[in-house]
Amino acid sequence: MPYTLALTAEIFLIIQGLLSFWTILSGRFNPRNFEYHSAQADLYNAPVGKSAIKILKKKEAAIARSVEMYVHHQPIEVAIFIPVYGEPIDEIRQTAIAAKNVYGKHETYILDDGDSPEVAKMADAVGVHYINRPTHEHAKAGNLNYALSKTKNDYFLILDADFVAEPTILYETLPFFENDNLAFVQTPQYYDNHDNFVSTAASFMQNVFYSLIQSGKNRFNAAFCVGTNVIFRRSAVDRIGGIHEKSKSEDIWTSLHLHELGYDSVYIPTVLAIGKTPETLKAYSKQQLRWATGSFEIFLRHNPLLNRKLTIDQRLQYFATTSYYFVGFSVLLLLLLPPLQIYFNLSPISTTIPVWQWAIMYSGFYLTQLILAFYTMGGLKIKTLMLANASFPIYIKAFFNAFRRREQAWDATNTVSYDSPFNYVRMQVYVFIFLLLTTFVGMVKALYTDEFSISLAWNAINTVVFGYFVWIARQESRILRRQRKEIKKQEKINLLINKGATS
Repeated sequence: MPYTLALTAEIFLIIQGLLSFWTILSGRFNPRNFEYHSAQADLYNAPVGKSAIKILKKKEAAIARSVEMYVHHQPIEVAIFIPVYGEPIDEIRQTAIAAKNVYGKHETYILDDGDSPEVAKMADAVGVHYINRPTHEHAKAGNLNYALSKTKNDYFLILDADFVAEPTILYETLPFFENDNLAFVQTPQYYDNHDNFVSTAASFMQNVFYSLIQSGKNRFNAAFCVGTNVIFRRSAVDRIGGIHEKSKSEDIWTSLHLHELGYDSVYIPTVLAIGKTPETLKAYSKQQLRWATGSFEIFLRHNPLLNRKLTIDQRLQYFATTSYYFVGFSVLLLLLLPPLQIYFNLSPISTTIPVWQWAIMYSGFYLTQLILAFYTMGGLKIKTLMLANASFPIYIKAFFNAFRRREQAWDATNTVSYDSPFNYVRMQVYVFIFLLLTTFVGMVKALYTDEFSISLAWNAINTVVFGYFVWIARQESRILRRQRKEIKKQEKINLLINKGATS
């Protein structure tokens, strides 16, 4: 039994590692060809595109954002959609202003699914359009589709409420649409808030994906939409009936349907919008749960390997993406191996062999993992590895959500909330307690038998990892409680001031 558990977990990790290597090593493909550069030069109907950008930078914002844009030498209409749902008003305002000031003629729309009068008032003050739909089914996808039904445009750019766009975002992406078969252009999600353990570790985790994995997918026409910082050809989306509404991971589903129809996609690693990564364990847990659930839904109900509408390369690429979150089960299996040896003397290998023999037997597996870590992350990023390992309960929960077709509530990243982080990491706390007890039992057993076990060392390391995670949750809880007290104090002060003003 332990041998089977170890073999299953390690085979999965090796397969994922090989697929990642294959994708990353294909990442030198440059999607910007002669056709792109020629289209970019003519985008503003200027002789040289670069000089046009220099001219636009020197002009007033109102002039720069009203310059006509051309694809195939024909004027085009572009919309920028900012779907919002309860995000801080200042955050939305910053995104809306940046979107409004993007170079080239376009219309900016705030799509408010939160029915907020404050957002409507802010949109009017900033000078952008405001759309509020009467019903709110299908979350973000429904919000976008309603906006599409109320607008007419050739292309539409999606920006989440916390992503501030560079003014050149259309200049860098629209020229790709000189290719009539191109459905969308995706740009990276880049984060500038590296303020604590969660935001730092999560940001670096995503940076590996956007700097290496997505770039490699270009080679196989398998780069997919990630929900924001992406521009679509409207006619392509219309052909599939709009943005996919039957999942909270509408982005990858929409990409899949477009690829099934034979459309092309492009990913460029140029950072053209900067946003916020999750800063709390609650925000991180909900984000990962949503992403993992969407991936499992595709794997279980629309398995890419069996999808004959895709090329072989696309099948493998979508398989790698949608099966990735099974890593949660692999981590669980590997966590169980040391306790099985400590409590029941069950081990995947003989416990009597010398350590050097054990090292030789496992050197291939661990060497593969180390090479992948150093190649993708430039070294062992301990915080990122800790967060990834501690996330396994989230991924297992996501699998059963998808298996049971359980609806997952949608939450905006980093919305203001004062829930205790322990409400979202209970399983990690239970795992820590179990590992701590197991380490204690293993130490007593080692002293009693006078035999050292490699399982005890591994269990102790796992205990430290989850112990640190629990400590992070405790620190975050203290910070949130302090913030809550400060807000309540300020509310009392404001109330007294208002009473004094009206008396």
